[in-house]
Amino acid sequence: MFSRVLTSRVSGLMVFNTAQTTCTRLSAVRFLSAKKGKAKKKVGGTVAYDPELAEGLVDFDKIRRNMESTVDKLKQDFTTKINVQLRPNSFDTIRVPTDEGKTILSELGEIKFKGTEMFVVDMSASPGSTKAAAHAIKESTVNLEPVIDGHCISVPIPKVTQEYRQNLVKLARQASEQSKQSIRRVRQKAMGDVRKNKKGRSEDDIKLVEKMIQQLTDEYSSDTDLLTEEKTKDLLRK
Repeated sequence: MFSRVLTSRVSGLMVFNTAQTTCTRLSAVRFLSAKKGKAKKKVGGTVAYDPELAEGLVDFDKIRRNMESTVDKLKQDFTTKINVQLRPNSFDTIRVPTDEGKTILSELGEIKFKGTEMFVVDMSASPGSTKAAAHAIKESTVNLEPVIDGHCISVPIPKVTQEYRQNLVKLARQASEQSKQSIRRVRQKAMGDVRKNKKGRSEDDIKLVEKMIQQLTDEYSSDTDLLTEEKTKDLLRK
């Protein structure tokens, strides 16, 4: 079971081929450090992760899941939203608000190329959702300016210039900072839970759990930086 969890975590972070070695190292070190029993101080001021020690103070596994989902969302955004070349699957994750709830764009309209410089979304099957679809395209995909023409939405493909690449880098860094802010909010709530539930626990236990939380925060923030560094290289690569 442990090996399956480790494999899943490691493979989940390896988005970019050039980052595989570093991502594997970060993920493997994090999971191999989660041991049973009393958390002990290690060289360099780090501690072994011990969810059992945190029981009654904070849900340590939930902290890990929340931070990991934040990094996974950034990885997904880098893959689907922030790309130099626009591809048909760039629209795959776009969801359009409808009376029945949010619906995938491809279920409402037909997406196709028109020449080499434009996508067209034919909304003839769902004409009432045309405006909502155009708005969803603009909000969900970087640097696109959809134009409505009847029941069709034209989406010009931006020209790839150095300025365009630099703008994408800025957007990637903004997304990265938002992810790190989310990770810090998870940390803040966790620290608050520890303080709220500390009655009856030793000061040493409390300090160790707080150290575990901060250490996990630093590691997932480092993962975010790694993904952003590799995405920046990918966006600027000609």
